[in-house]
Amino acid sequence: MGNSSIDLSLVNIWQNWFKFIKGKRKTKKLDRFSYCLEQNLENLHFDLNSGRYKHGGYKKFIVTDNKRRQISVAGVRDRVVHRLLYEYLNGIYDKTFIYDVWSCRKNKGLLAAIERTQKFLNRHADSFVWRADIKKFFDNVDRQTLLKILFLRIKDNKTMNILKEVIASYSALIRERVKAPRAEVCQSAI
Repeated sequence: MGNSSIDLSLVNIWQNWFKFIKGKRKTKKLDRFSYCLEQNLENLHFDLNSGRYKHGGYKKFIVTDNKRRQISVAGVRDRVVHRLLYEYLNGIYDKTFIYDVWSCRKNKGLLAAIERTQKFLNRHADSFVWRADIKKFFDNVDRQTLLKILFLRIKDNKTMNILKEVIASYSALIRERVKAPRAEVCQSAI
């Protein structure tokens, strides 16, 4: 039932680093973090295991594709932690979802969802598709309720503390009290 703790070994942090960077474009922040990669991942390993991990701030920008949206992006270091949490939580929760939940799941995605929808539409001529989007969904999730739901399956304090830190960092963003991003510079570069 989810009683195992998150794997915070240095090996797993490295594995999640490689999963995180797969398909990413080069950016200054990614280059800066990569310049002292070994030290940055060792520091992250220490902070996570010692309970000292603090989530940094978010960079906000506007995207206008189909509609105008404000996007908030965490720093590279924090996104490695997000990846660790995704892998851990996916192992616990993925098997509880119905088959036709498509977002952020392994071997799923937009194209697979479209193909499955098309198959249903072809099979049932009188069927229809309802497309919905909940505006600012995560911004409106009650954080205490979310933590209670997580605690039902996750009994490990270290894991819950990391989850609380990440969730609180986004709550702070919503309240516009974002912490300054932590500099990701190695000792030799100073």
